[in-house]
Amino acid sequence: MKKVLSLILCAVMVLALVACGSKNGGDTDKGIGDGMPLKEMAEKLLEGLNEEELPMMMPPATLSEMAEGIPLEDGMTKEQVVDELFKSYLFVPAIEGADVVTYDSAIGSIAHSVVLLRLPEGVDVEAVRADIEANANPAKWICVEAEKVNVVAHGNTILLVMSETKTADTIAANFDALWA
Repeated sequence: MKKVLSLILCAVMVLALVACGSKNGGDTDKGIGDGMPLKEMAEKLLEGLNEEELPMMMPPATLSEMAEGIPLEDGMTKEQVVDELFKSYLFVPAIEGADVVTYDSAIGSIAHSVVLLRLPEGVDVEAVRADIEANANPAKWICVEAEKVNVVAHGNTILLVMSETKTADTIAANFDALWA
């Protein structure tokens, strides 16, 4: 009788450990993307795309890195330049404490822009995502217009991609896969 009871208790403990091990703290949107640096994520998003589907790309850059190359006008600060870049890439006012990485075409006839935005804790991610989607301008370039705009959020990270349809969809799918 003791052996049977011991076996039953062992089985219950194993089942309890397996059940506890599969829980993820109640957050159903956790994945590798949550801890991934944005520059690394930007490069992962291009997997599966061939050279014909992408224009010549600049390396991923933060807005602060981009601001370094912009001469300051009289009285303008680097922070003001970063805020202006934020608005020009994401179509919404700058959000304090947010991190942004862009991955755009260097030159070419294909409208293409990839922007990753990681928001600080406490910011309503869905509201920011919806605001970006409502204001995104696929014709922001002088002579070309993006065929498709995707704005996707997971955790506290938002992706804005404007490009040809297949490219935009592949990049959005790669972003989703980081949280699968």
